[in-house]
Amino acid sequence: MKTGADPDRIKIIWQEPAMMQVGKAGVTESVVAEARRLLKKHRYIKVRILRNAIGESNKLELMKMLCEKSGATFAGVRGNTAVIHRVRGSRSA
Repeated sequence: MKTGADPDRIKIIWQEPAMMQVGKAGVTESVVAEARRLLKKHRYIKVRILRNAIGESNKLELMKMLCEKSGATFAGVRGNTAVIHRVRGSRSA
């Protein structure tokens, strides 16, 4: 069983449209629940961070918070878009 991220899969995800957005409310429980649902189904997801979601914090802080709450791992960020993933068999917090 693989323990890390699949670099080829991450390259493919960057070419796909974003599966979810973090809006002006930030990382809410509903955003975390949606991330968990998508990660369970797809394992790798692309998340778009709206500019008004950033506010006082920065993109990396928002993604770190989303990853911690959803049990995901941060794969990278480009502009206001990030890719996160969960290794098969890992459990969310």
